Amino acid sequence: MKSIKKSTFRKFDKIWVFFAGLFVVLLGADQLTKTWAEDALALYQTPDFGFALTHNYGMAFGLSLPTWSIYAIIVAVLAVGAWLVVKNKLWRDHWHLTGLALLLSGAIGNLIDRVRFGYVIDFIKIYWWPTFNLADVFIVAAVLLFAWEFLVREEGVSEI
Repeated sequence: MKSIKKSTFRKFDKIWVFFAGLFVVLLGADQLTKTWAEDALALYQTPDFGFALTHNYGMAFGLSLPTWSIYAIIVAVLAVGAWLVVKNKLWRDHWHLTGLALLLSGAIGNLIDRVRFGYVIDFIKIYWWPTFNLADVFIVAAVLLFAWEFLVREEGVSEI
């Protein structure tokens, strides 16, 4: 049986503490800003730029889909993501875990809204773009980070 060094466990623990802390901060920021938006903004006022509270009953960009299909898509995305993390051992690197924390906090933040209210709270408006929230920003940032990770960063490319 191969012995595992104690320093490997310490590094592993530090990485997961980093991930857990980042995940909690991001999810908390998403939920706090949505609570602020619900309390401070009037529903469906639509300035061109700034804060505009909307309730998104659909999917991304307001696409209308049956509720069951929205939950199915969310579960499928999380399951595929979990499978990729385990298969590719993505927990070994701070960049991987930062992307994972961004993605999970965004997906779970919007899922919390969907389960609690039946809709997602959106409140950031930039001209013609659909109204969005911090969870959406986190998801897009995660996708961009993973793209950079796998297409540009040498360590990421070697792990594919």
